[in-house]
Amino acid sequence: MSKLFAYRAYLLGPVLALVLLPSSFVAAAVQVLRDEWIASATELGWVFAAYQAGYVVSVLLILPLTDRIPAGWVISACAIVTSLSFVFFALLAQGVWSAAALRFLAGLGLAGIYMPGTRIIALVAPSQRRGFAVGAYVSAFYLGGALSLWASGWLLLDLGWRGAALVLGLISLIAAPLAIVATSGIAASSGGRMRLDPSVLREGPVTRTILAYTGHAWELYISRGWLAAFVTAILITQGGDTTTATAQGSQWAALMSAFGMPGVFLGGWLSDHLGRARTALLIALFSGIASLAFGFLGSSPWLLLLLVGCGYQLIISADSAIYSTAITELAPPARLGSAQALQAFLGFGATIVAPILAGVLIDAGLGWGAVFALAGVVGIGLALPLAPLVRRRNPPESYVAAQGKNIKR
Repeated sequence: MSKLFAYRAYLLGPVLALVLLPSSFVAAAVQVLRDEWIASATELGWVFAAYQAGYVVSVLLILPLTDRIPAGWVISACAIVTSLSFVFFALLAQGVWSAAALRFLAGLGLAGIYMPGTRIIALVAPSQRRGFAVGAYVSAFYLGGALSLWASGWLLLDLGWRGAALVLGLISLIAAPLAIVATSGIAASSGGRMRLDPSVLREGPVTRTILAYTGHAWELYISRGWLAAFVTAILITQGGDTTTATAQGSQWAALMSAFGMPGVFLGGWLSDHLGRARTALLIALFSGIASLAFGFLGSSPWLLLLLVGCGYQLIISADSAIYSTAITELAPPARLGSAQALQAFLGFGATIVAPILAGVLIDAGLGWGAVFALAGVVGIGLALPLAPLVRRRNPPESYVAAQGKNIKR
């Protein structure tokens, strides 16, 4: 495998960050959109969830394709679909359901970018640094989300919500040509079936990893979907008007979310040294405890809320790369696409329900403490099946040996 190919493959991080640049716009502008569309928190929860729903519907069809056709083709095509969907959101969204439909389409495209990119990074990285390398790639997921919140808040005041959404969508179009450059040289995998193979769930470690990933995704997307609204609500109670509080709330939430980037680096690095399952279980326990406490800090001093929020976002993100790495090592190579499809289907399927239930809790008047506690309880519960794997060592260089023939020399 040439160093040039490896260097090009690492451009997939910027590709991912670019396609995610408009992704958190709804979370950033939630108060403005609720006022204009006269929508409840539950209805806005459907707009959040539509993005994940598109992802879930798509993964079962798209990811198994990467067992037979070049992953680069899939990534490039899906980058175009996702970016155009965000552009059309700015131009065509007129209410909750049209916005949800366009977010659904964007989620369809994201399915063919994130997991196939993980597969390529795991392919080019040596086993002793694979967790860190995948962590570097996954950190782009958090970079894109944090930049989305920050840029949305920054642009909202001057351009309004449509102008801000349009600028972010147009910038994300850069991802498509960059994806073509990053993935040139990837040949099709051999031996795959090009359709979903559920029998991969008979592999016990694969199933345990997928369950833990599902709990992680549930917890993460409640936090990601409602963090900006939580901070905005605090600013409104302190006397801010809706538009200003929304813009500032999204920017403060972006600062907190940015700590997800060092989190995934740290988690990936630790998993290279302590083992994937052991590290993931420890992180899940700590992040779950943090979720149980965070929502009750709304009346705390601002500095305390900010510091705890930054630490919370660091720990809640730290196991992301571990699950993405582990699935590439535990699944049989010819069924890796199916394993990733099931991982994404169950994990992101949970995130369809999570933000909606969080919105129901808000509308019911149960408060922000209940919202974040819902995230923590499920996150801890679904991480516990990892316990039998904590003594398992990371696999050797077998993954690269099995997959290396798919690089064009």
